[in-house]
Amino acid sequence: MSSFTEVGWQSSWDIELGRKAALVLFWIAGYVIGIVAWVMKTPFLQFMENIGLSADTADALLAGLFGSVVMVLTVLLWSFLSSS
Repeated sequence: MSSFTEVGWQSSWDIELGRKAALVLFWIAGYVIGIVAWVMKTPFLQFMENIGLSADTADALLAGLFGSVVMVLTVLLWSFLSSS
């Protein structure tokens, strides 16, 4: 298995941050984002029901919102770590 430096990618975290540590960081980030989504669910649902959307539609919008935030943060982290 080759490292980033062997294929020409420089990363300041290449040595310090192994795969296990990266997975733990993503796990913690996902856990925190899940807690934030759970805390925001009730006010978000009430707001969406006030403007006329059903609870199912509001749940789908909330899941999409947090899913997109996770994806954007993941891509930003990837691009930051893999930039030369």
